[in-house]
Amino acid sequence: MKPHGEEARKAPTLAQALEARADARRQEAVAARAQAKAYDALAQACQQRSQALSVVSRMDAVLADVTETDEERSRVRADGQRALDHSRLTEREASLHATEARRADAEASRADAEADVSSQKAGAFVSRMHDAARSLEHPDKE
Repeated sequence: MKPHGEEARKAPTLAQALEARADARRQEAVAARAQAKAYDALAQACQQRSQALSVVSRMDAVLADVTETDEERSRVRADGQRALDHSRLTEREASLHATEARRADAEASRADAEADVSSQKAGAFVSRMHDAARSLEHPDKE
């Protein structure tokens, strides 16, 4: 015998919904990991750019020391200061991207855990329905 009435209609629907939710959470986890990877790449690129801008600033300082005209020296020093300022901003940007990468990794782990819970709930529900069906088929074995 199978469960009767409302239970019989809900059983596969609830289990299917839980499994569909689990699949969606797994997809979320995959996407979050891709996002974390992209943020990590951005963080690395920003860090490299920050280091390059820092070198530009130092080289502009060296160039300013050997430049003969005051006008050119001022221009080179201003360029060096801009490069240094931009280096600091880009370094902060790298830090923000690294933080976002860690957050996305944490979100992926959370989504995986939620997917596991949904799958476990679906399995437990189906198991309870099978047990209920068996007990209705064999009421004397309880």
